[in-house]
Amino acid sequence: MISKSKQFIYSSMVFTFPVAGVPIFVYILPFYASNYNLGLSLVGFVFFAGRMIDVFTDPIMGALVDKFPSKWGKHKHWIILSLPVLFLSIYFLFLPPDKSISGWYLFVCLFFLYTGFTLSGIAQLSWASFIAPNYDDRTRLLTFREFFSLVSTLCVISIPAIIEIFGGDFENKINAIGIFGLIGIPITIIFGVTLLPDKKKTVSSPNPFASYKRFLSNKSLNILVLASVLIAFGQSFTGGLYLMLIDAVLELEAFASRAILINFIFAIVGLFFWRYLGIKLSKHKSAAYCCFYASLALFLQFLLIYALLESPASIKILGFFPMVAIVGFAFSGAAPLINSMVADLSDQDEFEEKTNQSGSMYAYLTTITKIGFTFAIAAPYIFLENVLGFDITLGSLNSDTSITGLFYMYHFLPIVCNLVAGFVLLQYTLRRSQHEIIRNKLHSKNYD
Repeated sequence: MISKSKQFIYSSMVFTFPVAGVPIFVYILPFYASNYNLGLSLVGFVFFAGRMIDVFTDPIMGALVDKFPSKWGKHKHWIILSLPVLFLSIYFLFLPPDKSISGWYLFVCLFFLYTGFTLSGIAQLSWASFIAPNYDDRTRLLTFREFFSLVSTLCVISIPAIIEIFGGDFENKINAIGIFGLIGIPITIIFGVTLLPDKKKTVSSPNPFASYKRFLSNKSLNILVLASVLIAFGQSFTGGLYLMLIDAVLELEAFASRAILINFIFAIVGLFFWRYLGIKLSKHKSAAYCCFYASLALFLQFLLIYALLESPASIKILGFFPMVAIVGFAFSGAAPLINSMVADLSDQDEFEEKTNQSGSMYAYLTTITKIGFTFAIAAPYIFLENVLGFDITLGSLNSDTSITGLFYMYHFLPIVCNLVAGFVLLQYTLRRSQHEIIRNKLHSKNYD
């Protein structure tokens, strides 16, 4: 395991990743839908198209990481290559130079943004299996990485919250988030690739694409993939509909950014609780319990909002904000545990196949997860506008039918997703003792 200072440097490389997360479906998509009059359907379709194409880039990126190491190691050069792609796509997406924007403009920006983050993200996750070789070390490292991601998200969502307090408009919020990304990306990437060790003793993988076929029959891996898809679908679904819920249902639009801030503060608190549980019990049980907790919290939030619908704004705030904190406690608990379990499975696969294909394995995970993520954003947008007749510009003036549909969709689909994910995770089989045996055998035969 690398030193704590280098764990800090490794984890800080994810610091700007949240620019492509919450801000996209909470701010960017509604911004382009309303400010540029693209509409929910077009924005939803553009997002769907961009992400679906991006899905096909994941296996390619994973194969590249495994197939083509360099003299600097297996991972560093791919992360450096992602830098200019990320810089330019963030600039054009968050600081659009033209007042008239087409759907094609949004599509190209999103595609390159996600392509850059895919390359950097897969290389970084694959790198973790080398930096933290042991079962619990990986839980600690990837939880620390998730902590940085949450702190960054907190910084990102604090930006529009502060601008909101001082009366800034929607465009000011978008521009400020973009500037945050443009400053942070070069700093964190350059520090990481300069100061961290990489896997030098590596050989070119014989056929990384063949590994994807093998992964289809890996039961333990597919348990993690299915759980990841369900969790991503549920979280993306609520994220994509959040502004509409708080505007049309609760009529608290002026407090939207502050509520998100509270959600992520408690996500940080919860992150360390679920990590502790993962070390105390096991990763798969901790992740499963986190999913069960998330389902219960969302159901309680549904009941609370339902009870407060006719209440004054002050009462709604007093009731809703604590509930946002309770729901946020589970937000990031499962993801680092699943990523850590994938690293464990990559060790098992390396021992059996005599070649390390951790990049391809993470690409397999992210490829399928992104499908769930993409449908969770695009489908409700299209359904709300074309089936329920919801108009994002009308807020609470929409029809009762469309508002009620939004309210029920927001809660019950994610509740079901989390429940199923929890039960799926309980079927995972690779245990701490088994992984320790695999690592010892790998070390004794010098495979790592």
